[in-house]
Amino acid sequence: MAMRKDQIPDNKFTLPLDARELALYTRQITKNAKVFDLEIDASLPGQLRATADRIFFDIFGANDLRLDKPNEREERFKLQRHAVRLCTVLLAEIDMAKASYHLSGKRCSFWGNTVRDIRQRCRDWHESDAKRAKAL
Repeated sequence: MAMRKDQIPDNKFTLPLDARELALYTRQITKNAKVFDLEIDASLPGQLRATADRIFFDIFGANDLRLDKPNEREERFKLQRHAVRLCTVLLAEIDMAKASYHLSGKRCSFWGNTVRDIRQRCRDWHESDAKRAKAL
């Protein structure tokens, strides 16, 4: 039987799921035309979605690569580092959206905290993998 998300312990194994939830949450927020008025900026909502999607795809892709295969290990590390950098970009985009649109502080705080959590967990994952790789 599948577990509900609130029943899954918060650990490194939920990172791909949480990155997917971030991408879906970003899509949900940015499709609200009352908040994201295209007359103000037509490109920023798409940028937010694309960055959140890329974070998910990078984490998902890195998770599929094996650490014990040297050619896959380097690609795994590259995708992990790229996901971390994209989290920083997404935080900047959220800040820009808050300044440009009528986003509540509460919404931006939740959204930003989610991104920061994913970024830190991805950093921790990369560091853990680097230690494991040295032992191989």
